[in-house]
Amino acid sequence: MRFEVRAALAIGVLLPVLETYRRGLGYWRVEFTTMFEDYLAGALLLVAAWGAVRRQVWARDGLVIAWAWVTGMMTTSLVSQIEDTLREGSPEPDNALVIAVKTALFAVSAWALVATLRSRDWRNP
Repeated sequence: MRFEVRAALAIGVLLPVLETYRRGLGYWRVEFTTMFEDYLAGALLLVAAWGAVRRQVWARDGLVIAWAWVTGMMTTSLVSQIEDTLREGSPEPDNALVIAVKTALFAVSAWALVATLRSRDWRNP
């Protein structure tokens, strides 16, 4: 199985789990959009990975869309977290850990997007 498919399975589960762990289920009432985008991104990755595992013709396009979405989302999230840290100090208790995790998620998603775009044979994920 290709890196981008394995990563889609892992990050597809991790995004909603980590966001829910970080903020709690009650945050849905406070900031619906923040929670929803992580759950939607996770669902996109899982559906695209499922398509790749099942060797669907749309799998490559699905992975490109999912990884582009997640890479864009992680870029905005990481830059915003760093900006808040520089302007306000540590905006949350585990700020350094949050930045490290967001950096790792951004790096993996960008790498997976590039790998998906460079791949040719999508009948054999």
